[in-house]
Amino acid sequence: MLFLAVFAGFLAENQREHYVEDHRAKILAKNLYKELYEDSMSIQRCVETREKKESECGYFIDYVKDSNLVNLSARFFPAFTTSLIQIQYIIFEPNDGILNQLRNSGELRYFKNGDLQSEIGKLGVKIAYVRTRNDKEYSYIEFYHRPFILKHFDFNWYENLTHNGSISLVEALKQVPQTGDHGKIVNADKFSRQEAENITSYTRLMLRSTRQIQYREYAEANHRVLQLLRKEFHLE
Repeated sequence: MLFLAVFAGFLAENQREHYVEDHRAKILAKNLYKELYEDSMSIQRCVETREKKESECGYFIDYVKDSNLVNLSARFFPAFTTSLIQIQYIIFEPNDGILNQLRNSGELRYFKNGDLQSEIGKLGVKIAYVRTRNDKEYSYIEFYHRPFILKHFDFNWYENLTHNGSISLVEALKQVPQTGDHGKIVNADKFSRQEAENITSYTRLMLRSTRQIQYREYAEANHRVLQLLRKEFHLE
């Protein structure tokens, strides 16, 4: 009788532990799913914004090759701004709070599916690649964009465009007037067409490369984990 009582107690405790682990796994899965789903939307917006930026880089490159640098087109400074100043919504910063919690606490073991555990590990690697690439982009912007902008950008035009900061740059660029002040190149006598072309060409190359490699690979890894979470935990 004593043996049966101890054995029954062991079974009950074991069942309770399984219940607790399963319950915890479902909570973690929902939180992870929400985090990754939001990032999947965020990176898609970043990709779309990058494609727009790449297009504006193309216009700016073509313009500075041989167009008039005194009587500027209405699109020149919007393209200049989008190409070399506007960075909002183009840098994807992945959220990995829940992912780190799973790894650091050992709670990843609650996910019994081996494929899911494997894909979560791969996702962590892609996040690291994204952050390394982002750092390189920030460095390029700091060392090449900023000096060029400070030398040649018309900040009076910028202030007029944003109504002295009363609207954001992103919103202002959506409603650029086609008439009126088109801005002027500061220190125009020192403006190098070749320098402008080279800086912007490399910027476009960098944007495209990040979008096609690091961001795409992250998006694919994100998608695989979301699929497995939906299947394993019946999430919507």
